[in-house]
Amino acid sequence: MTSQTQYWNRLIQPGIVALVGAGGKTTVLSKLVEYGRLQGRPIVVTTTTQLYESQVAQYEPIYTKDINEVDEYCTKRIQQGYCGAWFSGITRTKVDSVDCESIDNLSTLHPNWQIVVEADGAKEKWLKAPKHTEPVIPSQTKTTIGVVNLQMLGASLDEDHVHNLELVQSIVNREEGAIVTPSMLAQIVLHKQGLFQYSKGKKVLFCTGYDTVQHRIIDDFISHVLDSDITAIVLADGYKASCEIRRIIQCR
Repeated sequence: MTSQTQYWNRLIQPGIVALVGAGGKTTVLSKLVEYGRLQGRPIVVTTTTQLYESQVAQYEPIYTKDINEVDEYCTKRIQQGYCGAWFSGITRTKVDSVDCESIDNLSTLHPNWQIVVEADGAKEKWLKAPKHTEPVIPSQTKTTIGVVNLQMLGASLDEDHVHNLELVQSIVNREEGAIVTPSMLAQIVLHKQGLFQYSKGKKVLFCTGYDTVQHRIIDDFISHVLDSDITAIVLADGYKASCEIRRIIQCR
């Protein structure tokens, strides 16, 4: 039986990893840090959008735009067995983004580090389609992990569940209130203005909420996305702290 450590280790690799989508990005980020530290892997957390300061305070971040200060601080944190964390500042309750060029530069300085970038915002909804200005993904990104919450299958297209609702409606050509089907969710994943817009590197589809939906419905959804350029599909139970990977389907 494959352990959680083995599953998560398949996602922990040197280089920049960008997290996009909705319904579990910060969960994936925290799990990559948790299992990366268990394995002694050098990991740095940052964002090209915004995160609540409370979500990242545990990582004891540095707030600066000076790459030399970042290099020194994160190197020290990693040598001490922690992850590095870096944001350009704090505005009220949120940490401020770091520009892509600076993240690329840090990756060039330390190609053996995994730099995990939360590159997309979703206002804690389960599904989104990005605006033309998002996500913001560094050019040297090795892997883009697109997150969807499978609890959207059978849920309504409405403001309670969906960020950028009108954009999602335009992709699936459905009215507000329509029930999300496997083929509709697949459209959001595969559309050129959908989940992986502007993605770089290999694509990994990370699905949370695997334990909340009938598996025959999930299998129907998977059948719609298998014949694509997605490298792997990760199916995970739960959400937030309870998230555990149950299956990884290698597609390419």
